[in-house]
Amino acid sequence: MAAASRLKRLAYQARHVPLVGGVVAGAYRRHFESARGKHVRLFHGVYPTFAAAANAIPPGGLAGYDNEPSATRVLDEWLDVYASDYPVMFWLEKLLREARFVFDWGGNVGLKYFAFRRYLDYPAALTWLVAEVPAIAELGAQIARRESAEALRFTTELDELPRADILLAAGALHFIEEPFERLRAAPQLPRHLLLNKVPAYAMPSAVTLHNMGTAFCPYHLFNRDELVHVIESLGYELVDEWRSPDLGCEIPFSPDHSIGAYSGFYFTKSR
Repeated sequence: MAAASRLKRLAYQARHVPLVGGVVAGAYRRHFESARGKHVRLFHGVYPTFAAAANAIPPGGLAGYDNEPSATRVLDEWLDVYASDYPVMFWLEKLLREARFVFDWGGNVGLKYFAFRRYLDYPAALTWLVAEVPAIAELGAQIARRESAEALRFTTELDELPRADILLAAGALHFIEEPFERLRAAPQLPRHLLLNKVPAYAMPSAVTLHNMGTAFCPYHLFNRDELVHVIESLGYELVDEWRSPDLGCEIPFSPDHSIGAYSGFYFTKSR
């Protein structure tokens, strides 16, 4: 890890020196393509579209979360609460006084359901539905049965989204190829929308390629104003916004597209 950090710093320092920068760029690219392990979190390149980033996945590399290594990658984090979680917990504590159905889009194996229930009073009639890729949904269902988490269910579709009171997407939107188009296609959307750990910045929207140690993923970098405008066009108004300095992304040789702190948003239906 120390060597990887030194290589990333060198990449930033050398990018303005063509000869040296080219050597360092090649070294970083090789490191990016070969690095494996739970603690790997690397980014490379800036692409105009999700498809262009997907086409840059190294030959033979796994893609996305729908595979066993990626599905089990964060199993030891299922009870952890991070600094970036507290704004979501603050709003859920208020919303769950009346809401009974949480649609957790990209919620892994129910990580937030299990972590938050130690601090929040879940309603007796709560449904917490996680929408995930098949490999994770299957594993999550097994864990829910093991932990007797009767409120926790899993799906691979958005069919039940119209029934939900709250849509939670915590660290998921940037992995989905067309997240806003999928929301726009829903016949009805939940009254409350909680987005967390969103890579949002002032630059134009773009896509980078992410190596998460088990697989490679195209990864949206959202323009903040554009994101808010799109959500508002779906009938929402922005109630709250926060920054999460514990989470960001560094893209060597593309410092303008690196993000020091991710963002969170709470929207509610305006109509």
